[in-house]
Amino acid sequence: YSLDPAEREAAFRARFDQYEKNIDKFFVAYQAIVKDWNYEMKLRGFKSPISMRNVANHIEDKVIDTLIKVCSDNVDVFQNYFRFKAKELGVNKLSRFDLYAPIGESNEKYSYNDALKMVDEAFRGFSSTFAENAKKIIQEKHIDSHPGDSKRGGAFCMTVAPSIDPYVLLNFAGKMRDVSTLAHELGHGVHSIYANSHSISAQHANLPLAETASTFGEMILFEKLLGEAKSDSQKKVLLSDKLADSYATICRQNFIVKFEIEAHEAIQKGIEQKDLSKLWLANLNEQFGDSVIVDPLFQYEWSYIPHIIHTPFYCYAYNFGELLSMALYARYKTEGQTFVPSIEKILSAGGSKDPNEVLQEVGIDMSSADFWQGSFELINQWQNQLEAL
Repeated sequence: YSLDPAEREAAFRARFDQYEKNIDKFFVAYQAIVKDWNYEMKLRGFKSPISMRNVANHIEDKVIDTLIKVCSDNVDVFQNYFRFKAKELGVNKLSRFDLYAPIGESNEKYSYNDALKMVDEAFRGFSSTFAENAKKIIQEKHIDSHPGDSKRGGAFCMTVAPSIDPYVLLNFAGKMRDVSTLAHELGHGVHSIYANSHSISAQHANLPLAETASTFGEMILFEKLLGEAKSDSQKKVLLSDKLADSYATICRQNFIVKFEIEAHEAIQKGIEQKDLSKLWLANLNEQFGDSVIVDPLFQYEWSYIPHIIHTPFYCYAYNFGELLSMALYARYKTEGQTFVPSIEKILSAGGSKDPNEVLQEVGIDMSSADFWQGSFELINQWQNQLEAL
């Protein structure tokens, strides 16, 4: 996210230099995970490696097949954004090093209390219950909010038990991204509180629905901030950051899963490390087309994605959750407060029902390509707004 192109490239090279040096070890570890996964798949009679994850998530194969296809078919949405971004940065073509480069400098800093107020106002504009659930976590001091010497980076929300309101870890540094992260993690907490009438084994939503409230919370905050932006430059920064985040959550995660599908098949056939890295590079080239220059260094990028090791095929939960939240938000914008109970019904179900059953109860067919395609219309609207500025 640095404003300095040289710093961005240096950071990537410093990171991947270590992965390149140890790529043989990463390959051996991943190869073992894949072989073990596939051995169990055959032993238990699953149709394919990804079917094991789908069954665990209570999702039919055809739903995930449809999701992956629709996301792949809409890759040009993000390629158009990268072409636009290249012009904004004054270069002929974007480099993979510059994917998340800011197109404008936002020096605005937010206090933690201001961030809490902004998120509360956004949540309250949607639903007082949604906002009050978030307020419980804050009032109980269940948030570890700021960076510390003995603290890990990143952010997450932890549900302990139905009788205990969730805990949130943040590393708040006063940037707009930190405010969005606060909304996201509090959204997870809100989801858990909605579902706390269920047992400890049924409170937590299945993976495909686990990102629903968190992403929805971000969407509410984003639309509020966009509507309140005082200048075109502010709007441009907000929209560009949102499109970059949507790429990372939808397109990138979709192609990670596509890589996994290919990698599991290839490793079973005896592929070598260098060919697996080439497989990832081809995957990147498919993602970006002619919109981004991909340095060969990124062929080692697959080795630092932890999900493919500890939870194979996990990553479709991200694009599933993001697109689902967008679809729900689009309906909320159309139907207004009359649709709020439907969203709250989804959140209250937690993990007590299959996702398909939960969504069918509010009139959503997740096996329909048209349903998923509708969310991309919202992304296209953001891109059109950005170009109009």
